[in-house]
Amino acid sequence: MDDAAKPVARKGFGIGNDYARFTGRMQTLFLWRNDSDFDRTPPFYNANDQDVGVVGTFFAPMLEVTPVKQLRMVFEAELGLNIWSTHDPDNYNTSHPNWFRMAFRQAFIEGNFDKQKIGFRVGYERLFDPTGLFVGHWLGAANLWTRHNWGQITAIVAQMPDQTYEGIAFDKNNFNSDTILYGLRLFMPFDKVQLDAAIWGLHDTQVVGRTVDMMAITANFSGNWDWIKFGIDSGFQYGKTKKRAGGSDETTLAWAAQGYLNIEHKLIKDLNLLFDLNLLALSADDNWDGNKYNGGWIYSGRSRSKTIILTEDELRDRGGNMDELISQKRHADAGKFFLNRAGLVVTDVSFGLNYSSFFKPMLTVGTGWTQNNKNSFGSNFVGVETNLLLQFLYKQYLTFDVIGSALVPGKAAAAFINKGEFRDATDPIFQVEASLVFHF
Repeated sequence: MDDAAKPVARKGFGIGNDYARFTGRMQTLFLWRNDSDFDRTPPFYNANDQDVGVVGTFFAPMLEVTPVKQLRMVFEAELGLNIWSTHDPDNYNTSHPNWFRMAFRQAFIEGNFDKQKIGFRVGYERLFDPTGLFVGHWLGAANLWTRHNWGQITAIVAQMPDQTYEGIAFDKNNFNSDTILYGLRLFMPFDKVQLDAAIWGLHDTQVVGRTVDMMAITANFSGNWDWIKFGIDSGFQYGKTKKRAGGSDETTLAWAAQGYLNIEHKLIKDLNLLFDLNLLALSADDNWDGNKYNGGWIYSGRSRSKTIILTEDELRDRGGNMDELISQKRHADAGKFFLNRAGLVVTDVSFGLNYSSFFKPMLTVGTGWTQNNKNSFGSNFVGVETNLLLQFLYKQYLTFDVIGSALVPGKAAAAFINKGEFRDATDPIFQVEASLVFHF
């Protein structure tokens, strides 16, 4: 079953019945990092000191309404992340910066008919391609699928949110400066293994005179046995950006690959061994930006890596991960896609234990480097990250995580991250993160 037809994930007990169900989660997050870059040199003016510290809370309620088994409506919002030192619960002025934040996440209608052989899903959702390396965004989408004994085919049309020449009123909007994503997806299970593949088209007219038309093929082949899971992700991109190369068109020809292995094997009663191995590779551009060729992968910023500084922090995505910070925000799309011209490679390995689904310690070591050092200031080394995770669980209702992290950066990252005079400084980063999540 692909993402377009997956049921809403539930971890808590929920409130309601078979017709209407209210679920959600509340999370409080603590983060401290000794510096925001890799240079310990005190700046001339530094009112806020060099370290990073934040405590925040968010609440994500979800309502699922199923009047008949063929139809359901899902609505999910997110209040926060509200920072304790910034957002004021005693403030009634919604225009003030310290007013509580609210995000609109999911709002869709889904139907399944003819014994679930035909279905649709329309509205806001979190859409992923089979790999997550190209598409991994909150957006508005329309899905239509047909399901058979051999698998499922899904047609998708989506629209990326942006504010280019857009207004609030209906009559101030048009489709002339939008980003349209469309695709056809095939899902085929074969006993213990499965194939999930899709072909995508992207039509982007946000930048006047620089229209992007791109085709992408992404695929995942995976296997799932009782104690071992593995998978291979692959992607190919081809497209043209008009007049980006000094008045000439730029051709994109790029690839991405990802492999993963997850093992949970019983050692003794109530104690399991955990092992994870991940490898991510994104293709590199040539030595010159703005010529007629781009070899860098147009990247969603999502990967399977368990690192939380080199790549996205799954406890709470804050946007401060290295894979995004050392990349360009491609084509003025407000960060919807990233382009790493140096060709990022990240590999990580994790060892852990699972004691009675109550205590899960895990050690992760990851490293990052680039394939073309001409695009990373003469160095290939991005950094080595080490994490120690201690996770405590109370049934399906409560999860408490504490992670201690260290990053030894390389010059390939320092040149992008450092803000001061010493752009090649590589002083280490230390970080402590804690998260408490209640599921209902």
